[in-house]
Amino acid sequence: MHTKQQVRELLRPADPARDAVVPPSSLAAHDLILRAEDATATPAGPARRAAPRRTVLVGAAAAVAVLGSAGVAQVLRDGPVPAPAPAQPVAGTVLKPVAYEVVAGEPAGPHLRALAARLVDGPQDESGGRYAYHHTKSWGGLSAFSPEGHMRSYVYERRNWAARDGRRWGDMDILGVEFPDAASREYFSTRRPTPATVPSPSGAPSGVREEPRRKLGKLPTDRAALARMLRTDQSAGDVAMAAHEIFVTHLVPRRTRADILTILADKPGFVWRGRVVDRAGREGVAITADLTTPPELRVITQRVQMLLVFDPSTGELLAYEYLELAPRNRVLHYLLLLHTGRTDTLG
Repeated sequence: MHTKQQVRELLRPADPARDAVVPPSSLAAHDLILRAEDATATPAGPARRAAPRRTVLVGAAAAVAVLGSAGVAQVLRDGPVPAPAPAQPVAGTVLKPVAYEVVAGEPAGPHLRALAARLVDGPQDESGGRYAYHHTKSWGGLSAFSPEGHMRSYVYERRNWAARDGRRWGDMDILGVEFPDAASREYFSTRRPTPATVPSPSGAPSGVREEPRRKLGKLPTDRAALARMLRTDQSAGDVAMAAHEIFVTHLVPRRTRADILTILADKPGFVWRGRVVDRAGREGVAITADLTTPPELRVITQRVQMLLVFDPSTGELLAYEYLELAPRNRVLHYLLLLHTGRTDTLG
């Protein structure tokens, strides 16, 4: 993770503009997305997020007028422009961190190499079709924060299709809300949401829409090039983020999955957590890596950890968790890869 993104992650609860209310744009959300993505799309190269998905909503609302910002494009792509809603009691569960089998942890290298050596084909290796397909479910990618650091996360599902010529389609459904702790749920249950923090009604489908054409760079077949794509010159936490990005934007064949696992095995800083169960009830094996605070931010006490959950047979990524260890122990972002493969149909 680059320094700019780490600064955003670590300073997000202290954003002084989080409660700003900005009049809604005269353009529809879909038009804003198209304009922003057209302005920021690059002609080639691997997909890289210009801003983390867990960007505070008020930051997106305040920046709508500046459509040249890639960060705005990413936030708007995660959901429609929010609308006002009356104050009401908030329903929603408190999200708990994944429970580890190996609590103390141990070096992940030997376990990852053993997993890479026994991989079998997964559904995406056997499927055929015109479109690459990803179906994800996420908590924390669309969030609101209070001045005290309380957090409300919207639960949403996304489906994305990509053709080989670069055409793309997607849709998103907002399903409800979750909270990282009981104090956050209590805080938001007694306060009126602002236009900058309320998404579209729960369960309202956005419909399948064509997105700006963007051809993703191919996954390298050369191990050294793949290691560069994984940013192995940076910390283990940054490598975990890069691995997550690869799996959510590409269909990763078995040989490449094995290479990814062995590259992670060679990177110091990954900890083996053993068998876990993800939030879809699937059994997997997990590794963690701490995100290293850059030297200029060492005065900040927040400590965060990345978790990756892999299928124990196919090596496919099942889930990703971004966990705050201190000063609070709570989940800030969680993503499930529910299905990947190829298909001939949209929707």
